Amino acid sequence: MTLALDTRAPAGERPAGAPAPPGADADPAGPADPTPHRRTRPGWRTDVQGLRALAVLVVVLYHAGVPGLEGGYVGVDVFFVISGFLITGHLLRDLDEHGRIRFARFWAARARRLLPLATLVVVTTLVVARLWGSPFRIASIAWDALLAGVNGLNYRLAAQGVDYQHVDGPESPLQHFWSLAVEEQFYLVWPLLLGLLALVPRRHRRRAAAVGLVLVVAVSLLVSVRTTATNAPLAYFSLQTRAWELGVGALLAVGAGRVARLPVAAARVLAWAGLAAVLAGALLFDATTPFPGSAALVPVLGAAAVIAAGGHGAGRLLGLRPLQGLGAASYGWYLWHWPAMVLVPTVYGRDLPWWVLLELAAVTLWLATMTYWLVERPLQRTRWPVRRWLATGGALVASSVAAAGVALVTLPSLVGPGIPVAPLRLDEAAAGGLAATLEQALDTRAVPANLTPTLAEAVTDQPASTTDGCHADWLVVDQPDCRYGDPAGYRTVVLIGDSHAQQWLPALDRSAQERGWRLVAWTKSACPVAELDAWAGPLGRAYTECTTWRDETRARVAALDPDLVVVSQSDAVVGDDVDNDTWSERTLAGLAAIGVERERVLYVLDTPYRAQSVPDCLGRHLDDARACIQTVKGSTPFGDRHGALAQALATGGVATVDPTPWLCTDVACPPVVGDVMTYRDSSHVTATYSALLAPVLGEVVDTRLEETA
Repeated sequence: MTLALDTRAPAGERPAGAPAPPGADADPAGPADPTPHRRTRPGWRTDVQGLRALAVLVVVLYHAGVPGLEGGYVGVDVFFVISGFLITGHLLRDLDEHGRIRFARFWAARARRLLPLATLVVVTTLVVARLWGSPFRIASIAWDALLAGVNGLNYRLAAQGVDYQHVDGPESPLQHFWSLAVEEQFYLVWPLLLGLLALVPRRHRRRAAAVGLVLVVAVSLLVSVRTTATNAPLAYFSLQTRAWELGVGALLAVGAGRVARLPVAAARVLAWAGLAAVLAGALLFDATTPFPGSAALVPVLGAAAVIAAGGHGAGRLLGLRPLQGLGAASYGWYLWHWPAMVLVPTVYGRDLPWWVLLELAAVTLWLATMTYWLVERPLQRTRWPVRRWLATGGALVASSVAAAGVALVTLPSLVGPGIPVAPLRLDEAAAGGLAATLEQALDTRAVPANLTPTLAEAVTDQPASTTDGCHADWLVVDQPDCRYGDPAGYRTVVLIGDSHAQQWLPALDRSAQERGWRLVAWTKSACPVAELDAWAGPLGRAYTECTTWRDETRARVAALDPDLVVVSQSDAVVGDDVDNDTWSERTLAGLAAIGVERERVLYVLDTPYRAQSVPDCLGRHLDDARACIQTVKGSTPFGDRHGALAQALATGGVATVDPTPWLCTDVACPPVVGDVMTYRDSSHVTATYSALLAPVLGEVVDTRLEETA
C-alpha cells in the first residue's frame, strides 16, 4: 500500500533543490531506502514522505476518537493519491528504460514490501483474538483474515455494510485491510493496462497515458458520486469508486515534467493550499458527510497539490525529521494500531475513552518502529531473485489463508458447562407464572449445555421473514404478499414496523396457527412507523427507501382492511435531535396514516435494551450467566422515551402492550430462561424465545380482536 512505497520522484521530475542524475530512480524491484536521515539523497521526496506521515497520523487519531478529527478518514484518500503517483512513476521508468514493464519484477517488489508485515499482523491478530477475544467473534475474524490474505476484504465489508444484521456487530480488528485490498487490486490491474503503452510510439506514450487516465478518473468519479448517493458502503470500499483517487496520483506522475516547471511562487501557494485542504477535510468532515463521492475531491486534490508543488512551500514543514521518521514507520503503524484499538477493549469487556486509545496508538507506534527495523528494513536490503520473491509472496498469502483455516476448524465449542435443563414451556404460563420463571432464571449460573439457540447459532436465530423476502433490508422496497398463520382463518391480523416489530413474528405466527387467524407481515430494517424522515447510517444518507416503503405498505394495509394491525418500532431509530414529545407526536401521526381506526391498532412498546450483546457476554461467562444480567433501570438508554410514548399512545386512544414483563422481573432481565437464550444481540429477541411467548402475546391479540369485533 502507499504507506510502504519508496518515496522517490517519478522520471522527469525532481524535488526542489535536488538534482536528478541518471540512475537516481532505481528499479522498483531494487531495495527501497526510506531512512529518515538520508534526506539529501538524489530524487528523494521528503515532502511526499511527510505527507504520508500526516495521512497516517490523522487516520490513527481519528480511529482513537480524538475530538475534532471526525473527518480523519480522509487520510486514506491521501494514501491513494500518493500510491497512484509513486507506482505509476516506477512503472513509467521501467517502460522508458526497458521498453516494457517487467510485470514479474514489479509484483515481486510489491510482495517483498507489503506481504511480510501484513502477514505478521493478520496472524498475530488471529492468535490474540483466539486466545483473549470473544469466542463468539472468532469465525467472523477468521473469514476476514482469509479475505485480507487474498486482498478481497473490501468487498466483504461493502456487502456487510448494507446487511442490517451486521450494523450493530463489533468492528473487525482487520477492517482496515480494506484499503490495502483496494491498492493490491490496483497493483494487479494497473501495470497490465500501462503495459499496453509499449505498443504506442515512445513520443506519444505520455499523451496516450494521460488521455486514458482522464477517462478512468472521470468515469470512476462519476460512479463514486452516484454510488455514494445510493449505496455508501459499496462506494466507500470498492475499487471502482476509489480508482479515480489513484488515477489523480497517476496523472501527476504522467505529467511530472510539466508539473516540475511550475513557477516557484505558484508552487508554494499550491502546496500550502493543498495542505490546508487535507487538514480541512480532517477537521470539518464527519460521519454525516456523504463520502467518498464529491466530498473526496477535497483531500484528493489537496494531496495532489502538495505533490505537484515539488517540495516548495509546505515541503519544508513536511520535511522535518519527526515527520520523516513517522513516514518510515507509517505502514507498520497503520497495520498495528487498529487491531489493538479493537481487541484491547474486547479483552477488557468495555469501551475505552479516547485518551486511553491514544496511549494504545503510542504503543503501536513503538511496535511499528520495532517491526520496521526488524522486519521491513532487513527485507528491503535482501537481494533475492524475482522468482524467489514471488514464491515467498505466495507462501505468505498461503500462511494467512492457512491461519484463517486453522481458526475456522478449531472454533471453540461454546457449549455451556451447566447440566442440561428441561425445555422451557410457557404454554400454561399466566403472567404470574412467567414472572416466577424469570425470577428463577436470575439464579442461573453455568450456561446449560442444551442452550437454545446455541451461541454459534444465535445471530441466525431470526424470524422466517429474514430469508423469505418478507423483511426488507436497507435497499429493498418491494415485498411479496407475506402471509403466515392459518390461511383459512376468519380474522386477519397485520404486523408492520421495523426489525423490532419483526421479532414478534414467531410468536404471532404460532398464535395465528393455533387460534385461526390469517397473519400478514410487512417489516423493514430500521424503518420507523413514526412519520419522520429516517437516516440510514450505513448508507450515509437519508433513508429514502424507508419513506417509499412506508407509503406503499400503508396503502396495502388499508386495502386489506384487517381486523387488527400490530405495530412496533425501535425507540433508537431516530437521532438525538428528535425529543420525546416529537417522537410521540410523529408516531401517532404515523399510526393515523395507516388508514384503519385507532381501535384496530395494537402497539407493542419497545423491548428492554442490553448494555452488551447477550451471545458475546455469555461466550465470555459460560461459567456464570449472572454476569450478563441487565438491570431494568438501565434497559431504556433513550431517556424516558419509552414511558413518554406509552402515555401519549394511551391519551390518543391506542391500545398498547409492554413486553418488559415477558423479559424481565421488576428489577432485572436474565440472559437465559430455562434452556433458552432471550436475545440474539443487544436488542432483538431470539426467534426461539419469541415463539415460546406465543401464549402470552396471543392472549393479548385475542383480547383486542374480541373488543373490536
